[in-house]
Amino acid sequence: MTANDAKQTIVDVVDKSASALGGDWKVRSGPAVGVCSKADGGRGAAYTYIVDRLETGEPAADSATVEAHWKQEGITTRRYKSGGDDPLLGVDGTSDEVRSVSFLANPKRYSITGVSVCFDGDAADMQGNGE
Repeated sequence: MTANDAKQTIVDVVDKSASALGGDWKVRSGPAVGVCSKADGGRGAAYTYIVDRLETGEPAADSATVEAHWKQEGITTRRYKSGGDDPLLGVDGTSDEVRSVSFLANPKRYSITGVSVCFDGDAADMQGNGE
């Protein structure tokens, strides 16, 4: 996958996930390039993209909405719940085209974080060139 393909894919996945939930989402970070480890043990680059919104809803129902959307997109999902008396709910996902994507249904702020697949590239050089 090229750098441009990886960047566009992670932005699309995160933005479509936010659209599935509706509401007013803001970009908090990215897409920003960083270092990653490739399957062969070498170093590569990957994009991280984060959006969030202050408006929340019903965490269990919204997690189910995100999970169903990701499954339709071919993303393998796993629900999670933090410990404690008032656990946070969310969903993690991965696919051949997405290293990871995560929805956190915090009652104070929802967030979706996506990390692209690791591709051939030098993250430091890319950052120096404005990425």
